[in-house]
Amino acid sequence: MAEYSTELHELLFRRFNRTDVELLLPLMKEVSLREGDILFSLGESGDKLFFVVEGQLAVQKRTGFGERTQVVALLDPGAPAGERALFRDNRHRATLLAVKDSILFSFSYQVFDELKKKYPLLVVSLLEWLLERTSLRLEKNSDRLSHVL
Repeated sequence: MAEYSTELHELLFRRFNRTDVELLLPLMKEVSLREGDILFSLGESGDKLFFVVEGQLAVQKRTGFGERTQVVALLDPGAPAGERALFRDNRHRATLLAVKDSILFSFSYQVFDELKKKYPLLVVSLLEWLLERTSLRLEKNSDRLSHVL
């Protein structure tokens, strides 16, 4: 269970008020990864949304050349991971590998579903934040791809 701190508030939930953050954090579980550990693999079913608190994760996708993979993004502290867990089709589309010892917080689809019922405005804010972060990640990847081509 994660406990409130100003640092966590700034890192993960800057756009939320303290009351909302204090509501969310106790619902989260801490996950520790060592360098080289896999958080989840391509094709696995997932039911947890993760937030990187410390460390760094590599997002690996298959290249189309056999089993070869390519790192398509690096997730630093503050980044969400596994957002598909919030949807019905929750198969992971990439493998996430810790490139440094890492600490993440997670909450399950079940917790998210309960939040939707009890705190719909909080969930809307959370989804807006996720959309913003995901959009920035897509923009960075597009910029990187345009330089390669």
